Amino acid sequence: MTFTTARNTFARLLVFTVMAVAAFAMNAQRLANPNETHRGTIEEQMANAAINYKNQKVDALIKLAFTFRGTPYVRGASRPGAFDCSGFTSYVFRQFGYNLDRTSRDQVNNGRKVTRNELKPGDLVFFNGRARGNRIGHVGIVTEADNGAGTFKFIHAASKGVRESHSSESYYQVRYVGACRVIE
Repeated sequence: MTFTTARNTFARLLVFTVMAVAAFAMNAQRLANPNETHRGTIEEQMANAAINYKNQKVDALIKLAFTFRGTPYVRGASRPGAFDCSGFTSYVFRQFGYNLDRTSRDQVNNGRKVTRNELKPGDLVFFNGRARGNRIGHVGIVTEADNGAGTFKFIHAASKGVRESHSSESYYQVRYVGACRVIE
């Protein structure tokens, strides 16, 4: 077996393992929240996701990120059963071979800086924390971008759990700080 074949086999096994762990976490969460609507298995969610970008790695990364919707927010957590914002981004990117720093303040340096009008799906977007100022306190992954309007959607681990938000929401609109691109 060549190194490339072994590496590809390992990557497939890793993605399968992550999907299995996420399925377990989602089933546990569904049992804990019986009033929530069943969204299907991870495989069903990924197959039905209305996401189709030109970069297959970004497509897979965002589809994986969406499988964690509803996962609870826990400060300092970076596992499939619970995330904080930077734990979520670092976990998702790590599944595709990208090692991001652990905090949102440090993750801003993990890629090439891009302007708001250059955003693409898969880019990291950064926001001030609750104290505002210029201190980065939150990070998410761009899922859609309208560069003409300068708006975007992003998935992130917020206080209400992993969810997709829009840059025009008043809370995020005034707190946007910048963005970087990890996957070129």
